[in-house]
Amino acid sequence: MPDLITRRRLLVFLFAIFFVILSVLFFGRAIPSYSRRTPLKLEIEQPVSECYLTESIDVIGICEKCTSYQRRSKANGCLPTGYRELVLCTKSNIKTNRSCQMPVYIQKQHFWLFEVMMIIVGLIAIFSAQSRQKILDKQMVEKIKKQIGESDE
Repeated sequence: MPDLITRRRLLVFLFAIFFVILSVLFFGRAIPSYSRRTPLKLEIEQPVSECYLTESIDVIGICEKCTSYQRRSKANGCLPTGYRELVLCTKSNIKTNRSCQMPVYIQKQHFWLFEVMMIIVGLIAIFSAQSRQKILDKQMVEKIKKQIGESDE
């Protein structure tokens, strides 16, 4: 009886799963999402000002991820964390962008995505180990039957 799950097939399968997981984690962010935001328009960069360090501020825009173009061009506020928010300095009345931390809901999404991937990989590992053990048990029983049959003759 030929083996259904050979070592080579198991390794290829594990590498494929590993590749899919890495693809989702690294390239999943590059896929545009369809949200209720306003349509994409050319942004006019705000003047570079760091008035938020010395003045009180009002946060106008939410903390959102910078585009790849903004990160490459080192736009105001995008460089340190990759996220930025629009703020209004109250005394000088200047609108500028400042860096902000990754929002908590995105961190939660990344955490649960990682947990789900690990559960899937664990379940696949358990299934493959059990099926391999069944195949080896069958082979052992057949081998013992064959040895008993030969000793009777």
